[in-house]
Amino acid sequence: MNLNVCRYQYLLCSTIYLILLLILNPTASAQNYERYKKLKDTTLTSKFLGTPKNLTITVPIEWQTGTPNKFPVIVVFDRQNKRSHQYILNAIDYLTSNEQMPSAVIISVESEQRYRYVETLHQVTDPAGKAERNEQFIFEEIIPMAQNELKASDFKLFIGHSRYGYFTTSLFNNRIQDLNGVIALSPFFVQPKINLTKSLRELSKVPLKAKKYFRFTIGNDFPEDYKAIDSALKQMSGIKPSTAVNNPETTISFTNANLDMKGSIFKAADHNVTPGIYVTQALYEIFEAWSIIQNRYSSIGQMDLSTKGLLEREIVSHYGTSLNFSLGVLNGKGWQFYNEKQYDKAIEAWKILTDTYPNFSDGYLYLLQAQKGANKPYADTIQKFKQSLANSSFYNESQKKALQAELDEIINAKN
Repeated sequence: MNLNVCRYQYLLCSTIYLILLLILNPTASAQNYERYKKLKDTTLTSKFLGTPKNLTITVPIEWQTGTPNKFPVIVVFDRQNKRSHQYILNAIDYLTSNEQMPSAVIISVESEQRYRYVETLHQVTDPAGKAERNEQFIFEEIIPMAQNELKASDFKLFIGHSRYGYFTTSLFNNRIQDLNGVIALSPFFVQPKINLTKSLRELSKVPLKAKKYFRFTIGNDFPEDYKAIDSALKQMSGIKPSTAVNNPETTISFTNANLDMKGSIFKAADHNVTPGIYVTQALYEIFEAWSIIQNRYSSIGQMDLSTKGLLEREIVSHYGTSLNFSLGVLNGKGWQFYNEKQYDKAIEAWKILTDTYPNFSDGYLYLLQAQKGANKPYADTIQKFKQSLANSSFYNESQKKALQAELDEIINAKN
């Protein structure tokens, strides 16, 4: 088959699939998300901070208790800043919808103005500071809750702006072995008795088993901080120091190959604008390797589905933990083979899909069609479809009735 035609059909199926997800998920549509839904608002009273913390839990539409999947966790600070917080969530949704990052569990943490300063203040700067206790709150309360109750995996990414940009930068320095990445938006790096620029430089000596990502951006608020951190990063890589103005786009390769630290300056951008300008780029860069590896599976020329295991091991080697292939890519691979009438390959691809996302009941219908095309028995697939549909929270009742009717049509249709 002509590869251009095949590519067109594959992309068409993927596009139709994403449109159907939006149509079939009224909750996501109402919140302007394509691939996410708000699970709940909740309050967690921290034993470390001694105050109640309001949280919003946002999960992928394929998230469901009782299924095998776990998802990376992204902690977004400053939920109370509605405009930038919503933009960050929309950026995550946009990249997820376009298969550029894996589906994630998002925990948005509110910080009341009366507590925000002290929560990000270290005791070495001021004895009244609670940054150390805030760190305990994150790693000993928030993360365990996410892993025990929300199907979060070991992958952890933190996103903070302004004072929380400073705080998340300190987490990257203090907890680099316990996280995978930080995105610091308009951070500062220096406080009385603390210089994070110098501390970050010392990370080049830390042995790391997997990639650690630090992304930051600064606007017109802290240009001197940007020059200092840019110079420090270049010194770490052996590049002759230069100011950001003279050489802002220098590619930095660290002697510690598992350190991936990079920033951008937007000289005319106001303090509150940097999240919207930069967060999508930072997310893309952190998950670029995942996307590249996944695309090797979905490539039109990739005919050996057993390569998936090898590619998954590459992801673990890179990130230090597993990140699932997306539902859309696994589904699209089945359609590629089905459109080429390679029914045995389509069966294999859709079995991978249903094993990975058993609550996506459509997958069993696609599998059934391929089995009919190959003149193979499908009674077991019908039973698995019915079980999946009965247990799935992916669909509402009217959608389940429609899928049941579609099953009857497929069974009764002639090959």
